[in-house]
Amino acid sequence: MILAAILMAACCFAQAQSNRDGVVTLNGGRKTVLIKPQASRVVPAAPAPSNLITIYSNLSTSDHAYNAISGAGILGPDAGQPWPQWAASAFTPTADHTMKEVEVGVTYVSGANEVVVTLNADAGGVPGQLLHGWRFSNLPVFGSCCTLQTGFVDGGIPLKKNQKYWLTLWTSPQTPDTYAVWNDNYNGWQGSWANDLGSGWLNEGIQTLGAFAILGQ
Repeated sequence: MILAAILMAACCFAQAQSNRDGVVTLNGGRKTVLIKPQASRVVPAAPAPSNLITIYSNLSTSDHAYNAISGAGILGPDAGQPWPQWAASAFTPTADHTMKEVEVGVTYVSGANEVVVTLNADAGGVPGQLLHGWRFSNLPVFGSCCTLQTGFVDGGIPLKKNQKYWLTLWTSPQTPDTYAVWNDNYNGWQGSWANDLGSGWLNEGIQTLGAFAILGQ
């Protein structure tokens, strides 16, 4: 038992690799943490529009909207890690709504400063049909807080009560060296989480969700 624990610790240590400026990648970049003090200047997240309601949110208060020092790596195939990674967090509306806006806590490490965010239907426990997409660039540096990337939907997207949906973050073919981070939600809320390491979406069970909110009417 003790030997197994030692071997496991050694394995995990071997998978940890230091990046520049206090950034540490774990498990080939699937997890990214900051081991230096985070940026001292906090930019509070902008309040949600007063004419919209919260359909789903795991965001915290405006000056702690997301966890600035931990999250899932969003990695293109040329990001300098052993494999690429896209990530997805699920949510389930408790009533019928029309989605008008998405807010995401995503930050930047290296490469092209751009990510793609999509809303997808569920397909047997992983992201399925694409419902809408947004492209975000000029992301704030990993370790800073709390600027949210905000995307809008002209006309809105109908969301059904008790039906699972996925928010996904990925890199485009035009930016294969992107290394971004979907910051964890600040309170550590967990839920259905999936990732794609280059060969399709995999349901990874219940894990800490990326920080995001779905707003609408």
